[in-house]
Amino acid sequence: MDNIESQIISIFQGFDVDLINIDENISLIESGIIDSMSFINALLEIEEIFNVEIDFENVEIESITSIKGLLNYLNSV
Repeated sequence: MDNIESQIISIFQGFDVDLINIDENISLIESGIIDSMSFINALLEIEEIFNVEIDFENVEIESITSIKGLLNYLNSV
């Protein structure tokens, strides 16, 4: 597990979501692991910690609802 992934997992743990044994390709929202409001709050925290701004106008939200999707997005910005 790389540093970015461990930071993401730590952020979600702050929302009482344990991602340690979760398939990194599964949608966290569709699977019911986290509700959409908590997910948005986690994204806001990710933006702050990684000093990025998620461009919701140009990114499909479904592409970043998994750990792998978030990692891919953060590695591309």
